[in-house]
Amino acid sequence: MTCHAPNNPTLITTETETPRVALLGMPNTGKSTFFNRITGANASVGNWPGITVDLLQANLKINGEDTEFIDLPGIYDLNSFSDDEKIVKTFLESFPINLVIVVINASQIDRQIRLPLQIKALGLPAVVMLNMADEAKKYGIEINTEELSKRLEMPVFAISAKYGQGYMKAYLAICDKLKEKTPAVKVDSIETFLEKEGDISLEAIASVLNEAVTIPSQNAITLTEKIDAVMLHPVFGLPLFFLGMFLVFFAVWNLGLPSQDLMDNLTGWLQEMLLEPALKPFPEIVGDFVINGIWNGLATVASFLPLIVLFFILMAILEDSGYLSRSAYLMDALMARLGLDGRSFVMQMMGFGCNVPALMGTRVMRSRNLR
Repeated sequence: MTCHAPNNPTLITTETETPRVALLGMPNTGKSTFFNRITGANASVGNWPGITVDLLQANLKINGEDTEFIDLPGIYDLNSFSDDEKIVKTFLESFPINLVIVVINASQIDRQIRLPLQIKALGLPAVVMLNMADEAKKYGIEINTEELSKRLEMPVFAISAKYGQGYMKAYLAICDKLKEKTPAVKVDSIETFLEKEGDISLEAIASVLNEAVTIPSQNAITLTEKIDAVMLHPVFGLPLFFLGMFLVFFAVWNLGLPSQDLMDNLTGWLQEMLLEPALKPFPEIVGDFVINGIWNGLATVASFLPLIVLFFILMAILEDSGYLSRSAYLMDALMARLGLDGRSFVMQMMGFGCNVPALMGTRVMRSRNLR
C-alpha cells in the first residue's frame, strides 16, 4: 500500500522489507571509493527492471538488519538529459529509497552543492559526504560542517573515502539515520517537479555557502597543478601525451616481446623434459591429444601473458596517477570530430591490450550512441 507524503506531493511513501540506500554524486568525486569502503568491496552487479545498465549493489548488516546499497551512475545534476541522468531519474522514480548518500568533492563545493540542494528540494532523506576534505584543506578551503548541515537541513560530514578520515563518524550517522525507520520513498515525477520549481538559483547557492564555507580568492598552487600546467598545456599537451603513449608501447614491445620468447622457451622445455617423457607409456593418440590439443593451446595463451600483464601494469599506473582522465580531456576536441568524446580514446587505448576490458569500459561513456 502506498500513499502520497503529506509534506511533498512528489513523494510516495512505501513499506519495504529491506532498507535501501542509494549513493549519488558527480563523476570523479570518490563515490565508488566510498561505496567500496562501506560495503567492503563485496559488491555484485544487480539487474533492475527498467534500468538499461548494470548497477553495483551490496547487502550488509546495518543496525542488525540487511541493508541494500546501490551505487548509481555519476551525474552532474538532475536537469541534464544524458543517459546516466535518465538512469538515475528512472531509479528514483521506480524504486523506494530509505536514504540517499550524496557524495561531493569538498574542494569543488561551490560547483557541486547544487546536487544536494536538488535532493533537498525533492524531499528525499539524505546525508551529504564532503569527500576529499583533506585536499580541500590544502587549497585553503574551510568548511563549517555544522553550519552547512543546518542550512541544508541534512547531516553533512567531511571525509576522505580514500584514506578513511572521518569515515567512522559518517558511518555511525548513516546507522542512526536508518535507525529512525523512516518509510521508503520514491519520487512521482522528477522532471515535472523540477520544471515547476525551476533550477537552483545562484542566490540560493550563495545563501547556503555564505559563512558556512570560506574559499580563498586564489587557491594555493599544488604540485599537481604545476604538473597539469605542463601536461595540459594547449600547445605542448598533445605532443607530450603522444610521447607518453609512444613510451608505453615502446616499453611493452621491447620488454614484453623478450619476455614472450622466455615464456615460449619455458613451455618448450617443460614439454620436452617433463610432458613428453610422462606420456611415452600411453598410446600415441593420447599423447597427441594432450600435447597438440591441450598443452599447445595453454602454451600459446601463456606466451601472451607477459605482454598483457605488462600493458595493464603500465595502464594501471597511468590510471592511478590520474593521467588517463587528463588524456581524455586532451583528446576530447579531436574525438569530437569523429562524433565521440575524449573517454572513447582511452577505451581504444585499452583495446590495444585486450578488447574485453575495452568493451566493458564503454559503460563510462555517457550515451548509448557513444558506447
